[in-house]
Amino acid sequence: MRNTDSYFGRNFVALDGLRGLAILSVMVTHFDAARFGLPLVDRAMMMAKSLGWVGVDLFFVLSGFLITGILLDTLGCANYWRSFYGRRALRIFPLYYTFLLFAWLVFPSTVVPEWTPLRGDWWMYPIYLTNWLPLWKGHWPNILGHFWSLSVEEQFYLVWPFLILLAKPRRLLWMLASAEVLVLFGRSWWVFHYGYSDTILLATITRMDGLLFGAACAAAVRQFRFPRSAEALLPMAGAVFLGAFLGIRLLQIQTLHMEVFAGNLWMALGSTLLGAGFAAILLTAVLTDQKKMWLQTILRRRLLTQFGKYAYGIYVFHVPLLYFIDRVATRFAPTTQQAVWFIDVKIVVAFSLSYGIASLSYNFFEKRFLALKDRFRPVYLAREPHAPVAAAS
Repeated sequence: MRNTDSYFGRNFVALDGLRGLAILSVMVTHFDAARFGLPLVDRAMMMAKSLGWVGVDLFFVLSGFLITGILLDTLGCANYWRSFYGRRALRIFPLYYTFLLFAWLVFPSTVVPEWTPLRGDWWMYPIYLTNWLPLWKGHWPNILGHFWSLSVEEQFYLVWPFLILLAKPRRLLWMLASAEVLVLFGRSWWVFHYGYSDTILLATITRMDGLLFGAACAAAVRQFRFPRSAEALLPMAGAVFLGAFLGIRLLQIQTLHMEVFAGNLWMALGSTLLGAGFAAILLTAVLTDQKKMWLQTILRRRLLTQFGKYAYGIYVFHVPLLYFIDRVATRFAPTTQQAVWFIDVKIVVAFSLSYGIASLSYNFFEKRFLALKDRFRPVYLAREPHAPVAAAS
């Protein structure tokens, strides 16, 4: 049965909370783990740091859901292309290219050479291709290395509107399921034949699970009316998938005699399990919107929604900020860098500056461009669609 509930233009606050969880997870994995002098607590913090990168997969699920929803709901528009690409450009490009210009002018003279993008690689940043660098360079530290995930998303934005236009809405779920099967089997074959590779972790074709699962969620809520029991079953399904991912990860860490096999299994299945788990949580958040439920209570916390609101800016700024904080600490406090209290102070400063600068950027710079998005409003030829749409940030 097709879902005919009208949610067009609706903002799901809980998705801001999910976005906040995603950016906080990424920040945890990039920053030093906080230390409290308590073995169990410190070990838990180190585990959180080692797993915080999964926030990127949560970002992918959110992007797949939001972008696919926008595209499905504007299929009948006279300005389908202009509306989508115009509004995406106003959201993404001003901050990205302004920061990239700043980095190009400032970083070569302020960042140590081993952390500066190579001169011959700079051309890849403006055209969002940096996630393919490991194909010929392997892994190397880079103050802009975290931009790889922005490249994956931008490549998705470039191609996905064409595929949505070509695919019939009722066949979209089958197309997405087929694509995920191909990605899963292709990545598994690659891993078990050639072993670990940074390319597998960063390449769009092997890391698009979250985008596909998010897109499937967007298609599903527009095509089906979910029974009330789904609100209870989906969180359990999410826990199963995420638990399976964590189990494989722990198997890799704890069993030395199975380390290679467990590592390959984790690399082959990890993105699929994360995509499925996060998709189940996202669907729960959408289906229970404006209802009293434990998940809504958590995700609507102001801390999470505020970090979610400024997540894009925080993501862009936080790694360079951490680098310069470390450089200042090395210069002015070289003898106290390993002190527990000093590490904790650096973490607080890094979180605070990342949030503060991102907030200033959004409110005094990015909003000037976001105000122009009305010039690219969808122009419908017929009645507006009756389907849930979450406002993309």
